Amino acid sequence: MIRNKKQKGFTLTPKFGVTSRREGGFTLIELLVVVAIIGLLSSIALIALISARQKSRNAKRLGDMTQMNTALELYFAANKGYPSGTGGLPVDLRPEFVNSIPSAPMPPDGACDLLTHGSPVPVGIPANTYYYYPSGPSYLENGKTVFPDYGYYFCLGNKTGNFSPGIRIITPTGVK
Repeated sequence: MIRNKKQKGFTLTPKFGVTSRREGGFTLIELLVVVAIIGLLSSIALIALISARQKSRNAKRLGDMTQMNTALELYFAANKGYPSGTGGLPVDLRPEFVNSIPSAPMPPDGACDLLTHGSPVPVGIPANTYYYYPSGPSYLENGKTVFPDYGYYFCLGNKTGNFSPGIRIITPTGVK
């Protein structure tokens, strides 16, 4: 019977001959495969994160406009008309009807970065901003100048819920 003999890094075995003894650690190929897999997984996660951020900004835009629609309807109930606007912002809403007037989240998404609002919004106003525009003949009610209608302009970068991307308008009848 032959016994296994260890000689400086080699093991003699009766059936298989001389084999090299493996030290603890990884080969270069194993390390490169692991790094490649980690890189692939992180790039997939980054793409998903960017998409989730875009969707959240569009959801915020719709949420902001819903909040402003509610505030404007409360104003209408109290004053029998919608407030006048200055520079694209409704006046007299704070603090009674809304804590603060929201501004569009940045950066703009999709086509919103390249578009500008059309008429009746003044020329050159980027679509990625919110713009309030009271409409109809103004009249005095409770010592305030009010209007019978309004349009609040905003832009969705991508399809959000049932709404297609592009410039949208919220009015007393809802989102158009």
